[in-house]
Amino acid sequence: MKNLSEKIISSLRINKVVFLIVFICLLVANSSCIKSRQVETFDNIITSKEAFTKKTLAVLPLRTQSSLTTDSLLSLRRAINDNLSQKIKLKLPNSKIINVKKSVNILNEKNKLTVLDNLMTSYDSTGVFDKRLITSLSKDLKCDYIVFSRLKAQKISIVVLGSEFATSLEVLIIDKRKNDVVWTGVGDYKKAGIFKWGKVDIKLVADELTRLALFKL
Repeated sequence: MKNLSEKIISSLRINKVVFLIVFICLLVANSSCIKSRQVETFDNIITSKEAFTKKTLAVLPLRTQSSLTTDSLLSLRRAINDNLSQKIKLKLPNSKIINVKKSVNILNEKNKLTVLDNLMTSYDSTGVFDKRLITSLSKDLKCDYIVFSRLKAQKISIVVLGSEFATSLEVLIIDKRKNDVVWTGVGDYKKAGIFKWGKVDIKLVADELTRLALFKL
């Protein structure tokens, strides 16, 4: 009888170990999965890509809203700034694209960086672009359209040993003639994981976000 009890207890212990191993494997498998989706908004004002043919688009530096530290976000911001200009050029091969670096240099030389900051600040607080500032930037950059982008990123703890990284990129194209948004796209990216498997590849995130945000351009 004693031997039978010991066998039952031993069997239960083995089952618990097996269950724990399976549970950990499932978590690890889930951590390697990247959940992403592409969203479009303002469908009533979406402009076809043909409207941008032989036009000049100036890409402004990325605006960020994040709960992450500045150091954690800096590399992602840089990667998106580089990636966004490149992908827009691929999407609009017949358009002239002024990349972020060149746009900033032009505004800096003209002492107009404060205009750029005022534009972003006013949009963050009101949700509307200041037409006067759009006109001023378009004139200085000598462009037909301005590309404005905004990033929201955060790292949320979901379990004791895990975390979830969630971020969203919004891209807006503004027509200088109308002083209004004529195209917009949003890309969402999420990744959950445990231990080292939850680590985020910044270049992959930047590439995926820009791909999704510009999917219908």
